[in-house]
Amino acid sequence: MVISPPTVDGSRFIRQFRSIWRDDKVQGISEISPNLFLIAFASPANRTNVLKRGPWDFQKYWFALEQADPNRTIHDYSFQHMCIWVRIHNIPLSLMTAALARALGASVGKVIMTDTLLEDGNMGEFMRVRVSFDTSKLLRRCVVLSRPDAKASLCPLQYERLPLFCHGCGLIGYSILAFPTTPKVEGQKFQYGAWLRAPLPKRSASRPLGLVDDSLLLATIRMLLRW
Repeated sequence: MVISPPTVDGSRFIRQFRSIWRDDKVQGISEISPNLFLIAFASPANRTNVLKRGPWDFQKYWFALEQADPNRTIHDYSFQHMCIWVRIHNIPLSLMTAALARALGASVGKVIMTDTLLEDGNMGEFMRVRVSFDTSKLLRRCVVLSRPDAKASLCPLQYERLPLFCHGCGLIGYSILAFPTTPKVEGQKFQYGAWLRAPLPKRSASRPLGLVDDSLLLATIRMLLRW
């Protein structure tokens, strides 16, 4: 049984992400309260690059990044929305367009950008769309493609860099094993599973998202223990 701790080791967190992001890109990382960190990037370009590569996790738990606003208190931040690349499968080749990616991606969350380019010179098996979605809601497993000249079809979804989530209910932030009263049945099947995690793409998106204008970002570890 795995139960996440209520707080993380702040010193370990700082060491890890200083190593990942490198000192030439990060001016400072400070812990301002349990699980809450203030990160100062060396430049807006460094900050944008970090956002492009998200979502990030620490010990498998997602931590969110939000723009630091001097007029807001800690309690004004929700850390509820995650930006993530979503792969949409089972799309006819003739319909793999940015317009359709935006339309289907809107069923998952707010569309940030789309990617329908060819993968390694071959037509891919999916479209990619980056969305911002509410993590208090269940992960979507598929979207519906409706066409006037054909029967509606289900399009399975996969998420890139998806942090820990519950295979029982589909919420991000904890494992079903966090519930000691949950009966464990050998061979038990859940509505959600590891198949929702997509392998990392061979080529990374190089276009900036332009989500924030400040180089200060606030980070928190989302420890969602729902008993």
